Amino acid sequence: MKHRLLLFLSILFISTYINAQSEITGFLGIRLEDKPYVAIDKLKQRYPNVEWKHPCIHLENVTFIDTQFNKLVITYKNEKLVDATFTLFDNASVMDNPFKDRVTFLNEAKSKQNQIMNRFTQAFNGLGNALCSKYGNPTVSSEGNAIWRDINSNSITLNVNLNNSQDGMGVHFGGQLTVTYRTVTTNNDEF
Repeated sequence: MKHRLLLFLSILFISTYINAQSEITGFLGIRLEDKPYVAIDKLKQRYPNVEWKHPCIHLENVTFIDTQFNKLVITYKNEKLVDATFTLFDNASVMDNPFKDRVTFLNEAKSKQNQIMNRFTQAFNGLGNALCSKYGNPTVSSEGNAIWRDINSNSITLNVNLNNSQDGMGVHFGGQLTVTYRTVTTNNDEF
């Protein structure tokens, strides 16, 4: 039984490695070499609210790999895509109330914290798994951060930040998750 499991896992690992794409070519139908006007036309086919504010394309409420992001900003320099960042953010607060008992306040705070943590952990894991299945394991990974690089030095960075704070008003929880595509242009050219 152990040998079968080991054989199955070996085959799974090898097939994932073989099927992994070696080049990062684009996102949402946009190729990394597309000019801004081409990218805008492609995006407008799916999203009518595309805005061009030189040197960036802005898009709100965009879905990417089954995740609803608050915004996407694609930056160009000299008609070349420099980077594209999908951003998901959320926050929640529990306001302190002198008429509310402390246990209720702490339970509400813990509940809000868990909601934020679960949402961002699930999104990070889902996106990470999807990117691993397409590009293989990340080149660099640490808690809350993963980077995939291709043979052309293009990269995808998946990052999540969770934070909390407390002040005289209450307890505040927040999270931000980003998926950033960077091209070789970013590495060779100052912005």
